[in-house]
Amino acid sequence: MEYAKITLKPISPFITELQSDTIFGHFAWGVRFLYGEERLKELLENFEKEPFIVFSDGFLKGFLAKPLLSYIPKDEEIKDAKKVKKISLIDKNFLFKNIDNLNGEKIFNFLKNYKNIVNIQTSITQKNSVNRKSNLVEEGLYSIKEKFIDEEFEIYFAYEKISKSEIEEVFNFISKRGYGKDKSAGKGRFRFNIDWDFKEKEFFKYKKGYKYLNLSTMFISENMHLLAGKTITKFPKTGGFYASSEPFKNPCIMYLPGSIFEIDEGILGKAENTYNKKNHYQNGFSIGIFFKDKQ
Repeated sequence: MEYAKITLKPISPFITELQSDTIFGHFAWGVRFLYGEERLKELLENFEKEPFIVFSDGFLKGFLAKPLLSYIPKDEEIKDAKKVKKISLIDKNFLFKNIDNLNGEKIFNFLKNYKNIVNIQTSITQKNSVNRKSNLVEEGLYSIKEKFIDEEFEIYFAYEKISKSEIEEVFNFISKRGYGKDKSAGKGRFRFNIDWDFKEKEFFKYKKGYKYLNLSTMFISENMHLLAGKTITKFPKTGGFYASSEPFKNPCIMYLPGSIFEIDEGILGKAENTYNKKNHYQNGFSIGIFFKDKQ
């Protein structure tokens, strides 16, 4: 597979997180709307063994997921340890600089001096509850947390069997239509640029004897041995014209970016059918970077 990177700049509030499985869902529906159902079926043929596109989560520009490498702090470092534990991202230049000599202590010492410079504002919006069957407003309100983000994000992806022009057209479609919850109300709009030859590409290619830092929201496949990980229980929803009539899929447990694995070469992660319909996948494939863990 080939690798590329998208730089994304929000131009309206976002509600839904940039997680790889959700990005894939938007992308698949984009293919369906732009090129028709037959083209999507063609791309999904043998999808469980040969995914045509695999995304990372979206990371603030210049950062990647903090590797979940262990370190036992000294007594005088307990205060710093509480701070570092809350940090989920790390400067990617630090990671790449130490790619052949990385460990938990080195990460801890780097992050204990970290200063948050990210500009993200949040707002709680109250909305009326609507009955899905009658389409009428009911009594009671519910809250939505909107994020106003004056930052760029980076999304990495691997692809095959689909052209660069198709990928650009699909993302152009998503950028105007919106991403995630309340896109019909103008949420989740963005500008983007795709770098087809980004300089960090070499770190995404398999290296025997190296450990693997996952950058996607993923399922574990048989060729992956978990060393350290963090999970989330997802309650995925459908998209497109299924969203109004059959909105809910089955819940599933997925591993988050930052999880560490020993792996064998091959496709990492897997797809699962959480919707009980043929050719409807919860995309849990993974891309990530390879590093040496030295104590």
